[in-house]
Amino acid sequence: MVTSGRGYYQEWGKPAQELKPGDVVNIPPEVKHWHGAAPTSWFAHVAIAVPAEGASNQWLEPVSPEDYNKLK
Repeated sequence: MVTSGRGYYQEWGKPAQELKPGDVVNIPPEVKHWHGAAPTSWFAHVAIAVPAEGASNQWLEPVSPEDYNKLK
């Protein structure tokens, strides 16, 4: 849930979607994605993770500067 600022969320292979305060994104397990601040803003959010047996969180490669700089 976005609480302030402006950001983006993008699932692997899909276009990025802009996020603003009040937006909620439900991310299913095993979905490769990134989320963070827009290039000209800061971004704050609340994340709620539901524990599941055998589940884990894995940090992957960073978003490339080329892809990030394409955002508006």
